Formats: sequence, C-alpha cells, structure tokens
Amino acid sequence: MKHFFFSLKPRERFMALAALLVAALLWSTSAWTRVRGGWDDWRALEVTALDQKAWLAKQTEVRNATALAVQGLDSGHGYDQAKLVAEAVNATKEAGLNANTESPKTTKGGKFAIHSLQMSCRKADLASVLRFYESVKSRAPYLAIGNLSMTVDRGSAGTVTLKATITALELLGELPPGVKPAGTEPESK
Repeated sequence: MKHFFFSLKPRERFMALAALLVAALLWSTSAWTRVRGGWDDWRALEVTALDQKAWLAKQTEVRNATALAVQGLDSGHGYDQAKLVAEAVNATKEAGLNANTESPKTTKGGKFAIHSLQMSCRKADLASVLRFYESVKSRAPYLAIGNLSMTVDRGSAGTVTLKATITALELLGELPPGVKPAGTEPESK
C-alpha cells in the first residue's frame, strides 16, 4: 500500500489523502450520532426508572385513595354496554333530543370495565342540551359525559349539533377486601 501511495503523482496523493480524510470525517460523525443516541436513550430510561420508583413509593397512598373511591360503588349497580345504551337513549328522550349512537367500546382493567358510547344529536336547542346534561349528572358516578362538543347549525337559529361521549363504569366481581359498599355500617366487635 505504501509503494502504491508513493508511486502516485503529488496531485493524486493529495486527492487520496483528501478522500481518506472525508471518509474518516463521515465515519466519525456517524459514530458520534450513534453514541449520542445511545446516551439519550440511556438518560430517558433513567428518567423513566425514577418516575416508576416514585409511583412505587406512593403505592400505599394510591391503594388507600382507590379504596376510598371504590367505597361509594356497589357491585351490580354499574352499567354494562346494553344498560349504557338504554340509559343514554333515555337521557336524550327525557331532554327532548333525538340521538344517533355508535356501538359502545369497552376497556377492562382489574375490577373495572369502562364502556364508552359516541352519540350525536342534530338540531338541539340549548335548553334541551342542559336538560340532557342534568339527566346524565343525576346518574353519576356510574355514568358521565366525557367529551362534549357543540357546533352551531347553519340556517337554524338557536340550534346546535351536539356530539358527546357517554362513559359508564361497571364494577366487575366483588369489592376488594376491607372496602365496604355504600350504605353499610362497619361491623362492631
């Protein structure tokens, strides 16, 4: 290789050195990018680990808050998918609205199932929307309005198109140990 390099003309030697320098520069920037990416990933993992440690340190606090929140819930009083649709349609009829609904979607986690129903009402007046809101509010904590949006209808004075997500909570199985259902007194010894 040495013999070949010195057999070149000075101009060719300079160009070969320049090409070698460019190749080394490209390789080093690529290596630096990989090292920097690895460092950033490592720092992100450290931050995630610290966040998880903080949540694990709050485990008893979270369990106590969950037990307190679940105390007001009774097994069997939540709404499954069929009850959710029936209650949402009843709430719209009570308010004087005509609703179009999609099929509900369910998310299960632990002892809870959360059912979500997308619905829309066209040409609704604001008084009916408020009656609908109050009707759903009276069914809390098992039924709630998630996302609510209203757009003004063109050409119809004072009417809106209502789009809402109605969310229902269903308690699956029995309450966790140590949690009393609403309305029951603790046992005296």
